[in-house]
Amino acid sequence: MQVYFDNAATTKPLQIVIDKMMEVYRDDYGNTSSLHRKGIEAENHIRKARHTFANILKVEEKEIYFTSGGTESNNTAIFGAAYANQRAGKHIISTGIEHASVTNVLLQLEKEGFEVTFLPVDENGLISLEELEKAIRKGTILVSTIYINNEIGSIQEVEKIGALIKRVNPNTLYHVDGVQAFGKLRIAPKKQNIDLFSASSHKIHGPKGVGLLYVKEKAKIK
Repeated sequence: MQVYFDNAATTKPLQIVIDKMMEVYRDDYGNTSSLHRKGIEAENHIRKARHTFANILKVEEKEIYFTSGGTESNNTAIFGAAYANQRAGKHIISTGIEHASVTNVLLQLEKEGFEVTFLPVDENGLISLEELEKAIRKGTILVSTIYINNEIGSIQEVEKIGALIKRVNPNTLYHVDGVQAFGKLRIAPKKQNIDLFSASSHKIHGPKGVGLLYVKEKAKIK
């Protein structure tokens, strides 16, 4: 008997998911931009999915974007926020224990002239709210933190972090890599002051190659 203990890395797709995928591949294969019946049927699947996730996160459907996975969601959020807001400042804050899909983007942005502050974490894998407050300044355009760390499982105090950011600098965007958190914790971007939130299908018994990015309506990203 095989026992699988690596669900934090990826999950087995549920049979109901596989059945739905096969149904779409077989029957509703139209181009979602087409105006004929096949296109409309295909588009309805996307509309339903967007409605479902918007309802789960308690956000507007127009704030939900689908991507090819958590990596693209993180890349889009960080690059997008940096490029769209660089006239207001080039300072970004993150932590020393981010996923590579965040860290590598930040290192690239440093090469392009952005300044990145990587906050250290304590023995429990948590950042200091006091250090975060000291690090935020007028030119800080983005703070990006992982919600649940993919290696050690530490859970950042996202709601407190979001409230602190908006109190110190209301113009600073807050991005949360929620790939490990979605499906495990109750996520409420509006309540938690999250402007950008990333999630991935294959962590919640869905297919690989599908991701989600929540972008608050008034958040400026490129």
